[in-house]
Amino acid sequence: MAESTLVIGTMSGTSCDGFDAALCRIGNDSGDVELLEVRQMDYPLRWVKVLRNLGECAPKEASEIEVEWSAWVLNALEGCLKDWEGKYGSPALMGFSGHTWFHEPNGRGTSAIGDAQMMADALGIPVVADYRSADVAAGGQGAPLVPLFDAHAFGVYGCCINLGGIANATVLPPESVQVRAWDVVGCNLLLNRQAGRLGMEYDADGGAASRGRLDAAAKTKLDQWAYLQTAPPKSLAAEDLMELHGILDDIALPEDALCTAVEWIAEAMVRSLKLSPLGGRVLLTGGGAHHGVLVHRIAHHMPQGWTIEVPDRSWVDGKEAAAFAWLAWRTMQGLPTSLASVTGAKSDICGGRVFGTFARQQKERDLRGIE
Repeated sequence: MAESTLVIGTMSGTSCDGFDAALCRIGNDSGDVELLEVRQMDYPLRWVKVLRNLGECAPKEASEIEVEWSAWVLNALEGCLKDWEGKYGSPALMGFSGHTWFHEPNGRGTSAIGDAQMMADALGIPVVADYRSADVAAGGQGAPLVPLFDAHAFGVYGCCINLGGIANATVLPPESVQVRAWDVVGCNLLLNRQAGRLGMEYDADGGAASRGRLDAAAKTKLDQWAYLQTAPPKSLAAEDLMELHGILDDIALPEDALCTAVEWIAEAMVRSLKLSPLGGRVLLTGGGAHHGVLVHRIAHHMPQGWTIEVPDRSWVDGKEAAAFAWLAWRTMQGLPTSLASVTGAKSDICGGRVFGTFARQQKERDLRGIE
């Protein structure tokens, strides 16, 4: 039996700014993950607009978008493989996040676009996709999905925060009796929208936010957002942030809106975590970890004794894609991919649907890593 498996993981997040692919080497006995390379591919402006409006699409339109988007993704992945195979060998498996179409675990359910069968056929490797549905069917939120990976790969931390389009957090033992995690607040989705008022895609390092002033009245309204008062398990979709966008849009100066959003995100995030005063380490990843002002304000609000750590750029940008690689490996092992303590499902769930087979692909590719 081979000692490790090469696995690709992907992520297309709610910010809709790009597609991430990570190549990982996963130990077959331990499940330990070595992040070999991360590739970030910016979406053309057209795709940014299409994906940001995907949640409003009817099934027929979403299906048409899926076909074209899947072709774009496949082209991007083939470029990655062309560069990676010569250095590392041929990946044996892919964990495919797709891109969320809608996420309503307490309503119509959850769905993502992305033709995993086409990917498996074209790449010649099995593809694991649709991680959320089984958890939702078991009464869970279906998200967040990364906490199990956080517990395995970053267990030395008391808390892991991912500052994506939506910020989510994982609170780990011994800070918590069980792994706890939930979507906490809107993050880059809020900041990027306000940066757009200044003609920018995003507020690089928080430069505009640092020039703004806090709008106390708007922050009070943000503090009253009902979601903050709801106990976990809970999760968010981009459409759940419309009330917050409206409050920030009403602030006259975009710089003030950015300043207010940053302060609110930082304070609401830390307050929601309810970290003990014993102290510990907090890992920050995701696009927001590049926002110096936001990182500074999160550190400011942390209880005494807690330190903020931002890892190297590959983990900042690639942790969620790497997590999907690891989750795909877990699915193939028949191991849980989501935790009942996180999602509220009736039990830990082994989610993910497998497209393609190892047997077929062994004939077609130089398969290194699975025997």
